[in-house]
Amino acid sequence: MLATKAFNADSDLESDSGHPLNLHFRNKKKNGNSLTSGSTGSPINPAPGEPYRSAFRYMRLETDIKRIQQLAQQREEANWAFRCFLKGSDLSIRGIDFTVHDLYREVSREIDCTNCANCCKTVHPVLKPADVRRLAKHLELSVNEFRSRFLADNPEREGSVFRNLPCPFLQDNLCTVYDHRPSDCRSYPHLYKRDFVFRISQAFSNCSVCPIVFNVYEQLKRELWRQRPR
Repeated sequence: MLATKAFNADSDLESDSGHPLNLHFRNKKKNGNSLTSGSTGSPINPAPGEPYRSAFRYMRLETDIKRIQQLAQQREEANWAFRCFLKGSDLSIRGIDFTVHDLYREVSREIDCTNCANCCKTVHPVLKPADVRRLAKHLELSVNEFRSRFLADNPEREGSVFRNLPCPFLQDNLCTVYDHRPSDCRSYPHLYKRDFVFRISQAFSNCSVCPIVFNVYEQLKRELWRQRPR
């Protein structure tokens, strides 16, 4: 599910189709301006010329996956309560999407997923027939041979999944078939999509998997849950 190239976050967030993962992999450390520091985190600051969000005053990023898993487990009850609150609230669906997309941009710019690759190690992407054909062609295999080597049927959803985890195409936390990766991998962690409130259970589940989702979810609680009735 990993990527290594940059892309235009604003233009890619305008569409639900073929969304690449590149946003996650802008490594700020290259220019010495990394704003994250493992489990302790550090404040996110907006880039020059970008709008200043009130969230920047107190938002800190968690990037250590083991600590994220611990925190997600500790906060599971509160995270589920927030899910229930958001699904039952009268907040604007469009407004919620705007907030999620905004946070997604900010958090993704500060996290280098090639330091983690946890999604590729623990999540089964669902491969559609077009994904299978594309990968088989790239590897110069027949579709049947590709299926027999790498795939298993997925009875819960339409499509197939990789037989083993981590992903067989993950090497040194990088995707070796990036340009041909499955559409599910291109879309992960799905935060750019519309109608977040109807997919919040997916985000809830991914809080323990993806540092980006964890941090976006935490900030959503800070920004939206304060509006709940007292």
